[in-house]
Amino acid sequence: MNMNKILVMFLVVMTMFGGNLQAQSYKAQELKTKKITGTVLISEDKSPAIGATVIVKGTTNGSAVDFDGKFLITANEGDILLISSIGYVSQEIKVTQKSHYDILLKADNVALKEIAVIGYGVQERRDLTGAVTSINLEALEQPALSIDNALAGQVAGVQINSSSGAPGSATAITIRGITSLDGDNNPLFIIDGVPVYGVGSHSSTSFSQGSIAAVAIGGNSASGQIGANSEFERNPLANLNMDDIESIEILKDAYATAIYGSRGGAGVVLITTKRGKKGQPKVNLNISTLVAEPVGVPDVLNGDQYVDFYNAYEGPDKDGNYRFNKGLNTDWFDLATRTAITNNVSATVSAGTDKSTYFLSLSYLDQDSYVINNDFKRYTSRINYEYKSSEKFRFGNNLTFSYTDNNSLNSGSVYRNSILANPSISVKDEDGMYNFVENKQSQFNPIATAKESINYVRDSRLIGNLYAEYKALPWLTLRSEFGIDLMVSKAYNKNMAYEKIDREGNANQTNIQNMKYVFNNTATIYKELGEHVFNGVIGQSFETSDEDIVSISGEGFPTNDVLSISQADKPKVGQAVRREWAMMSFFARMNYRWLDKYMAGVTYRIDGSSRFNKNERYVGFPSFSLGWRFSKEQFMEAYTWVTDAKIRASLGFSGISGSGGYYGHQGQYILKENASKYGKTNILEVAQPSNPDLKWEKTKTLDIGLDLTLFGDKVQFTFDYYNKKSVDMLIQSSVPWYSGYSGQKQNLVDMTNKGVEFSLNTLNINKEFKWSTNFNIAKNTNEVTNLNIDGSYTPGGAETAYAFYQVGESATAWFLYDWHGVDPLTGNPLWRYSDGSISTTPPASIMGNATTDNKFVMGDRMPEFTGGITNVLSYRNFELNTMFAFSYGGKIMNGTRAELLTYSDQNYRNLSRDILDEWIIAGHKTDIPKRNNKSIVKTGFGDGKTDYTVSRKSDRFLEDGSFIRLKNISLTYRFNPERIRRIGLRSLAVYLKGSNLLTWTKYSGPDPEVSAFGSSAAYAGNDELTIPQQKSIQVGVKIGL
Repeated sequence: MNMNKILVMFLVVMTMFGGNLQAQSYKAQELKTKKITGTVLISEDKSPAIGATVIVKGTTNGSAVDFDGKFLITANEGDILLISSIGYVSQEIKVTQKSHYDILLKADNVALKEIAVIGYGVQERRDLTGAVTSINLEALEQPALSIDNALAGQVAGVQINSSSGAPGSATAITIRGITSLDGDNNPLFIIDGVPVYGVGSHSSTSFSQGSIAAVAIGGNSASGQIGANSEFERNPLANLNMDDIESIEILKDAYATAIYGSRGGAGVVLITTKRGKKGQPKVNLNISTLVAEPVGVPDVLNGDQYVDFYNAYEGPDKDGNYRFNKGLNTDWFDLATRTAITNNVSATVSAGTDKSTYFLSLSYLDQDSYVINNDFKRYTSRINYEYKSSEKFRFGNNLTFSYTDNNSLNSGSVYRNSILANPSISVKDEDGMYNFVENKQSQFNPIATAKESINYVRDSRLIGNLYAEYKALPWLTLRSEFGIDLMVSKAYNKNMAYEKIDREGNANQTNIQNMKYVFNNTATIYKELGEHVFNGVIGQSFETSDEDIVSISGEGFPTNDVLSISQADKPKVGQAVRREWAMMSFFARMNYRWLDKYMAGVTYRIDGSSRFNKNERYVGFPSFSLGWRFSKEQFMEAYTWVTDAKIRASLGFSGISGSGGYYGHQGQYILKENASKYGKTNILEVAQPSNPDLKWEKTKTLDIGLDLTLFGDKVQFTFDYYNKKSVDMLIQSSVPWYSGYSGQKQNLVDMTNKGVEFSLNTLNINKEFKWSTNFNIAKNTNEVTNLNIDGSYTPGGAETAYAFYQVGESATAWFLYDWHGVDPLTGNPLWRYSDGSISTTPPASIMGNATTDNKFVMGDRMPEFTGGITNVLSYRNFELNTMFAFSYGGKIMNGTRAELLTYSDQNYRNLSRDILDEWIIAGHKTDIPKRNNKSIVKTGFGDGKTDYTVSRKSDRFLEDGSFIRLKNISLTYRFNPERIRRIGLRSLAVYLKGSNLLTWTKYSGPDPEVSAFGSSAAYAGNDELTIPQQKSIQVGVKIGL
């Protein structure tokens, strides 16, 4: 080939290559000038991700997101866009032929969800070696009026039951079984570092030494008085606005709770409120309306059935004053109840700069009960502020003020008496005056009680803290904080005078002022030395409480319009009491991690309390823990589906300090006026003998747990086994009669709670349609292991009437006589004796003989299993949330049915329709005995009789309290942010929610979750015409500005 041909070929090839290079150059120039637009939104509420940045990866070419979440940037096709924002998971998007991209940022699990608040500090969740449960923040976003409602069924081992349906009433929250027989079994609540107690508990303002809620064993007294021994126990969480809460942590084992020493034995609930966030002010509004009615209603006789029954019962020769006439059918319950309406409005504002942040909130709740003239109003305000003066120093406050007005606390008696009232009489007579149900024992009209009496409790409460924090060294932070819980309360009751029954008006008033404050100083250490990481705290705490209680009463008022007790004919000071206690504490905790695999921790706290004698005043609470993240070991490398796996174990002590009362170790005296035994003079009488050896109740807990995270974050599994031993438990023991005392508090009982807990969180589908599930279940077994009294022990008092302690049995066991049904031949009740024989004669001991003969253990108040399952399903802008709670194995004493089967010629109450199935003729199979049977026994003098067929001392009314309940179901729709921004909104969501809509249970009473003794878990399982919970429908809207 000659040179000319080679040259021509070279020129042709170069021309083609050059043309291709030129084409590529032109194409590259075209791509470089391509404009990319889009939006960056927060996935949770579709609000603009203000502050987010969009950068072409590997370059300095970037753009900031504007206030509407929009961005504009130039990029090449094939470039990678990096979208990031503090607190959210960064995303990478490859540029394709599209010119517009919509990006949703999700909260960073490591930065947000995986940090757990623990006592006096925080720790990464993956490094926890104690049993700590964080409440899913999405659960808190579900519409709820109170925290306890939001928590029900969410946490394994935590049982939450409402004591009654009365607004603002107490909730029983039990963590891993009961830990005290005489004290409060509710956990310690800490709100932003401040301990908060309820009214009626031993560590707080207490109207009574016990925790008696809406009714007592016999039901509310007809008067419904509120005084120094009020029957109404308030909910310590009812003062909080749900929209203020950032996170909730539940500490369950001894390592987690030992940092709180003597108050951590029943568990600890840490509540952290929201802080301000850097950026422009964000306003959030939450407005809702709710309608409700009772979950169940007893079925009673109508007017004609009532007349037929009692006329036949009395016979034709009975006093004409107690003969009843047909023709009226007054539905007292319908008149005393209504469809309840609740309105709730909440507004929050959050903003901040590099130097300072703030969070403000206001809320108003107006909650009606379905019982007339019973409502609960709550006003709250909050300011959380923080100022950062330098990189080392910051200070701030978390303050909330609430005012609650609970009107008509006699709702329990109104509810009860509306069921028991005679339906054959009218509410008012022809002259417009109230008719009264005239029994030989009492006279009442529930409508008059509701409409004419005045009953209220008004509480003003300030809870908060001031703090300052200084970073002295890169690894050392010093913090001081002063917390306060100030409550001023006024309870007032006035019963009007009624000429028709010749009753004078009377009134009672109780004023309480209680101030608690706590002063904490801590030094927090966080130091990394290569593969060794140390995280600890050392500190001191001082807490004190000062309480003043004054109660006055009066009888005989000039008119019903006069409310001042000073104007009564007979004013009287009921009591004037001042109570004080204080506690000094020192504590330390150190957590250690090596190679991100091996963990250990030690905690120690010393508490000194004024509640105990100087010889028993101080006590130490040590705890230890170990953890092993075996997923980091080499032998796990093949199991790529295991994201994280950890075994942990802990052993430690905690306690209960308040069960001995304010002055449990000291002798206590009461002033008796006009003592008849001493010539009607005023005397001082010993109410309680001293016990200088009174000691702390202590709990030792062993916990072994397994935490697994599988398939990324799609499956999270937690398992715990625990063995909780409580020693030196206090009970009111009997003393020799010749001592002159009725009893003395002594440390006499030891018991154990053993159990297992299992929880499973799964992300089942994660596409445009999303589905996640939370399931938890727990089993707890209680046993009395030591009783320093010969034989068994049965305490006294209304709430302990069925309590029985015996080694080898549960402390919450039912100890009852065995009702063996009704003899179909004679209609007499049948009783089973301990020798196996069956008799129609009731056991002698049921008739007042103080023995345990012929009594049997008949199940347990506490359930065998508890749990819940939550499913969240979302598609585009819709989200459906369902939550079922379940309880299996607990027994309930159905005192409601017993009351409605109780009749006599002394008290003509209305009855259950079941009474129509009473035994009539031989061969009749029924559980209702004949009217005059062998278990109705003459007692005392005159015509007095006692009907032992309706006694709560037998198992006739003991029923299975197992249930499955649809606690909550909600449907939420979130509007498209692009559309709502056109009308000036940042976010908009509407929701519809139902609560307690469906219940599956064998229990024949209105509600398997109520308790006649409020938050006292040790005496749970009593239903004595207690106001049942409400089932409700709620509609609301959430607006972001």
